[in-house]
Amino acid sequence: MTMSAERHLPGANLVPGDIYPLYPFDSDKTNRCFVSWLMRFNDVLDPEQLNNALARLLEIGDWKKLGGRLRWKENGDLEVCVPNISGEEDSRKTFFTHQTFDVEIQNHPVACQFPTRTAGPSIQPISEDFKPFVTRQSFPTFQQLVQEKLPLISLHISSFRDATLVSLVWPHALMDAFGGQALLAAWSSVLAGREEDIPTISGSRKDPLREAVSSNPENWEDLKLEKRRLKGMGLIKFLSRYLWNNTWDAPRERRVIFLPKIFLDRMKNLAQKQIRETHSCRDSGVLCSGGDALIAWVTRAMALSEPTMRPITILSLLNSRFRLPEFINSAGVFLQNLTLGTYTFLSSQEARGPIGPIALSHRQHFNEQSTEQQVRAFMRTGYQDIDAGKTPGVLFGEANALPIVLNNMVKADLINTVDFRAAVVHQGDTSRDRVNPLGTMLMYYYENVGEPYKGFNLFTMLGQDHTGNHWLMGTLLPRAWDKIIEELGNV
Repeated sequence: MTMSAERHLPGANLVPGDIYPLYPFDSDKTNRCFVSWLMRFNDVLDPEQLNNALARLLEIGDWKKLGGRLRWKENGDLEVCVPNISGEEDSRKTFFTHQTFDVEIQNHPVACQFPTRTAGPSIQPISEDFKPFVTRQSFPTFQQLVQEKLPLISLHISSFRDATLVSLVWPHALMDAFGGQALLAAWSSVLAGREEDIPTISGSRKDPLREAVSSNPENWEDLKLEKRRLKGMGLIKFLSRYLWNNTWDAPRERRVIFLPKIFLDRMKNLAQKQIRETHSCRDSGVLCSGGDALIAWVTRAMALSEPTMRPITILSLLNSRFRLPEFINSAGVFLQNLTLGTYTFLSSQEARGPIGPIALSHRQHFNEQSTEQQVRAFMRTGYQDIDAGKTPGVLFGEANALPIVLNNMVKADLINTVDFRAAVVHQGDTSRDRVNPLGTMLMYYYENVGEPYKGFNLFTMLGQDHTGNHWLMGTLLPRAWDKIIEELGNV
């Protein structure tokens, strides 16, 4: 194995330049962590070409915000400084590292365990041994990233004889996953020589979300969720139980699920059949999606895995980009955090029942809470908390409920967004079974960078591959995985 030298910007030579604000939902303490995607390509890609294209993107218009440095403001918030830089080494926009393995990926003792497509549904572990493919050695903490004035975008590439692993890492304070999706699309355009296709950045100097939720007060609605907010003794009981369980439960395990399209279709058909049997509805086909059915299936399995019956609260992440006309109608893209939550409340009996009613309940809760005015109301309460010096309250439901966080990334379509064919050195997979175009990824997953994940049960729908199969990821208790494996055999 060979590794190139690490390339970064020494903090001593930085001179203040352009300043980009980070908005309240960016600077929030919960975002002082990292987002990382580890992407697998079955072609050999030119690492220098990839990095050069990414660095070039970060010189164009307000995309240069991503090539800046985080720094503290006097009030404890964060902002991005894009410095005026002198010196050849200082001109780097990214922290780029590259390692080469003179072996085919399936013959590498660790990389051969990377999640891969299978003939049928499968659950595959995410090994801690994958970490050297995610970040360089001595990767900084969030505090070190700021103090040492390091580049915000880290690109770590691992090359094999027939494949390439590309890891992209950035601080969550910079943007959410849909901002990352815009970055991947624009990066692909630069690589292909299509800079004219790169979108402009909207809202780079003034918070468009605060403006959106504060306008037209005559149309404001009260937050319907407010009556279910956890506070007082209910909040204390919830947090106490959470801390107790985190202390005594086994550590959560991260695994990936590969689900062929036909299996998700079966789940959806089963859910709709059960809805027709329990509800009088002429048009039951529109009552739940495949995603609703999958969420219901996971929820039921987790409920059945619990040693005692508990109500369940599903927190499904939602993005303002797709709910508010100020964002939908924008010609530009938004590099900031625009995520909120919708909540489904299930009794202990409902959560252990058929998936059809669970899927329908999820769809009904989601539809009620994702209207334009309810999204505005939710985000407005968040700003009110932040302005009062508090962390935004995002806990709702029963004090004894089991929380499940659902992150549906299907709309981002990351697997089909990336097009790196212009950087292909030579084709890796030349078999007749190959299903993806040249220079596109097979799959990706989220990797932990820094402190181990200690949050709630987390399930992510990563998206569809090039033939419509689904990739999923969970960070769940071992007993939940045991039940999911059992239930998968019953689909």
